[in-house]
Amino acid sequence: MSRPDDALAELPALLTTVRLGRVHEHHEQIGSTNDRALEWLGAGAPDGALVTADAQTAGRGRLGRPWSSPPGRDIYASVVLRPGAPSAGFGALALAVGVGLREGLVAVFGAELSSLALKWPNDLLLGGRKLAGILCESRWRGREVELVVGFGVNVHRTREEFEPSLRARATSLALHLPEADRRGRATILAAVLHELEGTLERFFAGGFPAIRARYEPHCLVIGRAIEVEQPDGRRVYARAEGLAEDGALLARPDDGGPSFRVQSADVWLR
Repeated sequence: MSRPDDALAELPALLTTVRLGRVHEHHEQIGSTNDRALEWLGAGAPDGALVTADAQTAGRGRLGRPWSSPPGRDIYASVVLRPGAPSAGFGALALAVGVGLREGLVAVFGAELSSLALKWPNDLLLGGRKLAGILCESRWRGREVELVVGFGVNVHRTREEFEPSLRARATSLALHLPEADRRGRATILAAVLHELEGTLERFFAGGFPAIRARYEPHCLVIGRAIEVEQPDGRRVYARAEGLAEDGALLARPDDGGPSFRVQSADVWLR
C-alpha cells in the first residue's frame, strides 16, 4: 500500500535540517547515488547537497560490493559534505554516520528499534541481520577535504523481495514492525538527516571522541569473538577489545599474540 510520506521527491516539506538535504536532486532510477554525488561534488555542489533515487542499477557498498537496490522499496541516498580543513581526523566518519542513522531511526520508531546495533565499521543490524549500510568516499582539495556519504536502508521489502543469497543475512523495517507502526521513506529519511546533521557537526569538531559515548553502547563487536581478514587474505581469529581514539578496532588474537589495530579489513562475528 502506498503511503503519502513515501515519495522521496516530497522530502523538502519534511526537512528540519539547516543544510543536509536543502539542495536535493531526486532520480526515479540512477546507476549509483554515490557516483552522482561525486560528479556533482566536482561540479560545485554545495555542502549538504543530497542525491536520492527510487532505484539504483549499479548501487555499491564498501569495497565495491554490489548493493541490492529494487525500485521503490528502500532508501538510497548520498550527501555531499564540505567540512573544510577538519580539526580532527575523519577516519571514523562511517562510525559517525552510523550513529546518525541509528538515532534517526530510533527517533521515528522508538523502543521497537531499541535493539538496533552498530556493526563496526559501516553496517546497522536488526535482529542480527543487516538493515542498513554506509559508504564514505573522500578527496582532498589542498588542505580541505570533500566527502560523499552514502547510505542505504531496507524499508519495505518482504522476505521474498530479497535475493535468495541475502535472505539469511538481510532484513527490513517492514519485517520487524507491525503495519500500523510503519512509516514512509520520506519521513524516515528526514529524521535520519536531522540526527545526522548534528552528529557530523560534533564529529568534525572533535573526531571520534566526540561521539564515542553514543557509539560504543550499541557496538555489536566489542567483547565478541571475531574473524578478521587481513590485506593479504589471511584470516585471524581474535577478540575485539575496544576502539582506539581514532575509531580503529582493537583486537587480541586467540593465539595469545599482541593486540593489533583493524582499520579497514573485513570483520565477522564468530
